Amino acid sequence: MDIILDKDNENSIIGLIRSRRIPHTVIIEGADSAERESAARLLAAGAVCTSDEPPCLSCNACSKALEGYHPDIFIPEPSKNLKSGILSLKDLRDNYLSQMSVKPNEADVKVYVFSEADRLLREDSQNALLKTIEEPPQNLLFIFTVGSAKSLLLTVRSRARIITLRHTESFDEDCEDAAADIVGGIVSLYEYDLLLALGRLSDKERLRGALTAFTEKLRLALCFYSGIPTDDETVKRLTRKLDRTRVIALIDITGEAVSRLATNVNLQLLTAWLCSQYRRITWQK
Repeated sequence: MDIILDKDNENSIIGLIRSRRIPHTVIIEGADSAERESAARLLAAGAVCTSDEPPCLSCNACSKALEGYHPDIFIPEPSKNLKSGILSLKDLRDNYLSQMSVKPNEADVKVYVFSEADRLLREDSQNALLKTIEEPPQNLLFIFTVGSAKSLLLTVRSRARIITLRHTESFDEDCEDAAADIVGGIVSLYEYDLLLALGRLSDKERLRGALTAFTEKLRLALCFYSGIPTDDETVKRLTRKLDRTRVIALIDITGEAVSRLATNVNLQLLTAWLCSQYRRITWQK
């Protein structure tokens, strides 16, 4: 399997591997499913790599990991007798949980990659994994990939290191400027500045482009909180003002606003609502 990752995303995963401090549970969120899968495979390869500077991507262990047949890397699949695309609790227990205490075959660690875990694992299956996640054997690594970590149980998220992959969509100068104005309004002490920034976006397409570019700034802020540096001054303004929880809340509200743009919505009412929601999130104590 080829590793297809934005350079910043790749550096984030490699940095974690080479820190020699990979936690026992990692949640990879953001970007698209292909990038999340690549990030998970890269992390798994780094965990089993036999070189002095992992991941080398050329040793026998890395080759097996990338091709999907390393004996210590397991990728649970949906139960064959179910059409819903989930892994049943019985299959999870019989095929995976029962084997997790067994020592690795070749590597120093056994890796379990739960791809698109929010679809694969129901709440009962996530709860069944909790005891092992809470008290994992030293040689066990869980990797979950999801669009958003919030789709997993809080009890799982609280015991994991969350890595947020950045999106690679590019925006024109007008969208970038509008997104920067929105950030300026959010960090301002005056609500009028935010109303003005949103009020300038007088049609649906301009507003959609600006909100999409703003969402990318928010995702870059999440990457920053995960240890990925940024040269984007707009993102730096956000991180000085807001914590991770507020940034996630802004992403959710902005996504809802973009969804409303697909309906016959009044733009003035939408921007007024969005301004109030942004202020509620950023001013709450």
